[in-house]
Amino acid sequence: MQTIQSARSKVSEWTLIVLSAGICLFHIFISVSTSVGVMQSRVIHLFSLMLLWYLYKVRASQGHMGRKIIFTVVAVLVFALWMYYMTQTTREMLMDKGIWGISPLDMVAGVVLILLILETSRQSIGLALPIIAVVFLVYAVIGPYLPGIIAHRGYDLTYITSYIGWTNEGIYGTPIGAAVSFVVLYIIFGELLDKFGAGKFFIDIAYALTGRMRGGPAEAAVLSSALMGSINGSAVANVVTTGTFTIPLMKKVGYEKNYAGAVEAVASTGGQILPPVMGAAAFVMADMTGIPYSTIIIAALIPGILYYVSLAMAVYFEAGRLGIKPEESSKLQKAGAILRRDFYHLIPMVVLIVCLLGFGFSASYSAIFAIVSIILIGIVRTYVTERRFPWKEFRDVALHAAKSSIPVTIACASAGIVIGIVSMTGLGVRFAQIVFQLANGKLILMLLMTMVACIILGMGLPSTAAYVIAATVAAPALLEAGVPVLASNLFVFYFAIISFITPPVAMAAYAAAGIAEADSMKTGLKAFKLGIAGFIIPFLFVYYPGLMIVGTSTLETLYALLVALCSVFLLAAAFEGWVGVPLGMGLRLVMFLLGCVTILPFPIADLIGIIGTILIVVLLVFMIRKAKKAEVPAS
Repeated sequence: MQTIQSARSKVSEWTLIVLSAGICLFHIFISVSTSVGVMQSRVIHLFSLMLLWYLYKVRASQGHMGRKIIFTVVAVLVFALWMYYMTQTTREMLMDKGIWGISPLDMVAGVVLILLILETSRQSIGLALPIIAVVFLVYAVIGPYLPGIIAHRGYDLTYITSYIGWTNEGIYGTPIGAAVSFVVLYIIFGELLDKFGAGKFFIDIAYALTGRMRGGPAEAAVLSSALMGSINGSAVANVVTTGTFTIPLMKKVGYEKNYAGAVEAVASTGGQILPPVMGAAAFVMADMTGIPYSTIIIAALIPGILYYVSLAMAVYFEAGRLGIKPEESSKLQKAGAILRRDFYHLIPMVVLIVCLLGFGFSASYSAIFAIVSIILIGIVRTYVTERRFPWKEFRDVALHAAKSSIPVTIACASAGIVIGIVSMTGLGVRFAQIVFQLANGKLILMLLMTMVACIILGMGLPSTAAYVIAATVAAPALLEAGVPVLASNLFVFYFAIISFITPPVAMAAYAAAGIAEADSMKTGLKAFKLGIAGFIIPFLFVYYPGLMIVGTSTLETLYALLVALCSVFLLAAAFEGWVGVPLGMGLRLVMFLLGCVTILPFPIADLIGIIGTILIVVLLVFMIRKAKKAEVPAS
């Protein structure tokens, strides 16, 4: 009996390995070949990952016969539905459906697919997204019975199923398209980097560079999370990856546990808004807007750096307030030594950036070159150090990359349901009209209302789904107000991401609180305070387009950067209450008000903010010198 169970376990393991490797190779293949049709590539992507999910559920149900039978039946159903969709999504069959409509069997298949996606979404990413999708599905049916501006003519089940389940406007729409074209490739890239040691390299180099600063471990958390978060594209995953190292270090040197968790949460969340990768959502943005990915990362560069500058200042000021001293140099590795030893970890990143910005390649082609470079490096490194071929590493990469792609894909499919309903009912246009009327055409009010809507829509959702839903529902309001496409999409993108550190559903903060053994709500509130720059920067690049570099002069960019730095410095110092010396409540209030005034889009406000910052800095220098003189004992 034991032998039979062992054989079954081996078969199950190899099934997962083969399917995972096949998924990775398929995505690499279609990025360099057009032999598979667009719709069929999306069908293969979605169903292969759904099948993989249920095979994992079957394997995890050993010893629970009832659950094992249920998950096995569902896995068989997914496979059967996959085969049916493959036969029905050829170019000729889709043309027939467009002319004659879907058949009764298509109708059943479409309904089953929608139910499967909702259930798989519940299992893999929680209740929030399936509930939102169900609300939108109900909205599509009850439209005629709703009041005023949100009412519509209503649609029957056949039309909804056809639109959502059989066209590229719903489940197989833009989010899944981006996942097929870009997202899985960058997940593979991130897994390869991590498996061949780049994750540890980033943490080591970050700590070597910042350890000699006051509050070094917190600064290391900021820098390492910036490096890792841009690649893996998940705030929670980044917290778990880097936080297990940085949070205990922060607590050890004297940071309070809620604060340590908050620093890691804010730093990990920011990785998704920092080039060059910016996670999966940025690829979806490129697909939805038609703006080249290279343009998006250029536009996001200065805002992303400002976010981290603000956080770095805040943790430095907090270290000073707590009296935390720098680490002893003898305990730290030297950055130069780390670079000389492990410089090759930077080569794939350089290849990626050169391909994207230097040669202007597409995001998928750039990913292929970066993947090839790290594969070659990994093979050489493993052979030189261990005299073997890295089969085990490649197997683990395939398994982890495919498994990591499941929640992203299911989130994209569920978000596709929402997009389809919004497109079908015209809800995006209606939302824009409502916001425009409530704001009476005033841009600042429209931005504030859109900010709140994006944070609410993004709460509890994966970043890709959060952006897709926010962009579909809220971005049209900003476009209606005359905000350019790039700025409006970056605006909703920022606030969809910022929902990860915004209570009451601050997912990244809660994950960090678990590692820090801290109170989740207190950690969330501290993360909200530390991430204040994330709430300011989107307003800045709407009113000061120079921050986005694209389409502006150098002078505009420098002016916008000066205004942003003044505001970020004033607010970070006001919240922390220490800049070389403790700050009184009156001075903190003045700094807070000046920081707010600086971001107002009026020349006089800019002038007040810049002059005020200069005067504050002069005052602080005087206070610090006076404090140092007071510390010197009289001779």
